[in-house]
Amino acid sequence: MIFNLSENDFYSEMTKKNIGVYTHKEQEMLAKSKVIIFGLGGVGGMEAILCARAGIGTLSGVDPDTFEISNINRQMLAFCSTINESKSNATEKYLKDINPYLKTSFQNIKVTEENVDELIKGHDVVLEALDDMPSRIVVHRAAKKYGIPSISMSGSPPHRGFVSTFVPDGIDYETALNIPTHGKKISDPIVHEFVQNLKKQRANYSVEKGAPKEWADDFCSGKVGWIITPIRASLLASFSCHEVIQLIIGKPPLALAPKGLLIDLDNLQNPVSVQTPNKGYWEATHI
Repeated sequence: MIFNLSENDFYSEMTKKNIGVYTHKEQEMLAKSKVIIFGLGGVGGMEAILCARAGIGTLSGVDPDTFEISNINRQMLAFCSTINESKSNATEKYLKDINPYLKTSFQNIKVTEENVDELIKGHDVVLEALDDMPSRIVVHRAAKKYGIPSISMSGSPPHRGFVSTFVPDGIDYETALNIPTHGKKISDPIVHEFVQNLKKQRANYSVEKGAPKEWADDFCSGKVGWIITPIRASLLASFSCHEVIQLIIGKPPLALAPKGLLIDLDNLQNPVSVQTPNKGYWEATHI
């Protein structure tokens, strides 16, 4: 018992400010839904919080990492008290404090071609919030295989972001991002290295968009990591979660692939827009 409320009464009280934006029937759909989040960092951690507060009934999460001090700038579950704690464990505890009745399954593991099937089956929507391109491909392939919609995100410096929603009968992730890896095992060393190097190309392209060349050079040589602010991470998480909710309640997502929701806070005239790629696909190195 929480505040002497039953589970149903607690849920009704927790989500009552949603009603009017969502109908009672739509809120019930959210309560019955099962969402899995791959990656629990700057974007995925915020997605977990938003999904829990919106009233998603079952949340799963996958992340192999622990929190470190450099995460504090943008990861909403990175506190001094959670440094060196696994992101999966810290996230699950935090979500239970939002909704003690929330059904959860969080695992401190890395998603691979060997375990993705078991991780993904049984969910209604997949949220992909991963750092590395190989793992992104693995997740979106599995989602399509099992007929589960998946939301993709990507963020690049200085202030750019990309969100797109993939549905089972629509364009696949690799085609939409012009990644020539169809039918190839991502664990193959040559394929894995090719896909990993796409991020280096993204870093160099980011210089054209205003990122420091010194950073891109250091990133490509392995001296520093990707740069990201809390603003960009929060925007990506918010738009991604909106896509999730639209899918669950049966309404059209904003950016049904190949469409993409583009964020560029350096674009003073049009900082957020939904666009269709001119060639029918995006360049993975440009988003």
